[in-house]
Amino acid sequence: MRREVLKAVDVYFGYSEDVLTGVSLSVGEGQFVAVMGPTGSGKTTLLLVLAGLLKPRRGEVYFMGEPLEGQLQAARRQMGVVFQNPDDMFFNHTVRDEIAYTAVRIYGREEGLKLAEEAAKALGIEGLLDRPPYKLSGGQKRLVSLAAATAHRPRLLLLDEPTTYLDEDAYEVVVNYLAKLKAGGVSAVIATHDEELAVRLADSVYKLREGKLTPYTPRRKLC
Repeated sequence: MRREVLKAVDVYFGYSEDVLTGVSLSVGEGQFVAVMGPTGSGKTTLLLVLAGLLKPRRGEVYFMGEPLEGQLQAARRQMGVVFQNPDDMFFNHTVRDEIAYTAVRIYGREEGLKLAEEAAKALGIEGLLDRPPYKLSGGQKRLVSLAAATAHRPRLLLLDEPTTYLDEDAYEVVVNYLAKLKAGGVSAVIATHDEELAVRLADSVYKLREGKLTPYTPRRKLC
């Protein structure tokens, strides 16, 4: 039986009105869950709640069997988050330091930089390490953001539209990279419009509509 890495129980969250209305979700070790839905349905909000960056109005999020709220700092060291807009993640002067940021704080500078270079090489962006991240193309920024979210060897990934801005070759690099992480036991929740990505990587697919998750079969699975 797979160990449960992440669990959301009856989660409500809203601004002027609720965006999430009783969302429950379970993610086991090495399991990828895709959340689909129209723009504005709350997919990004759900990821932010699961990451502990937003506090639910009602309900609870658990990480490794314990309430997330009581272990935020420790839990975030075991998470990797990719935001929908890569520019929202960048605050270092070079790609190398951006990718290495969390790994250096966990493992020390020497090991952290080594892990950053390994992640960059795996994603084919080792040639960008000394460049400023904010001067890259959209696709390059997406690859850097994914390397930064994974270099520290997290247990859980929370990925918001991880294949946007990518050309065909980079798309395949990312899918293969994520598949390798999954095979190594990493878990993920992926918010996406990309049905092909859901088909190729997700063990479970849900649609978020009117604040609730319902099981969903991507169209490509029907072909």
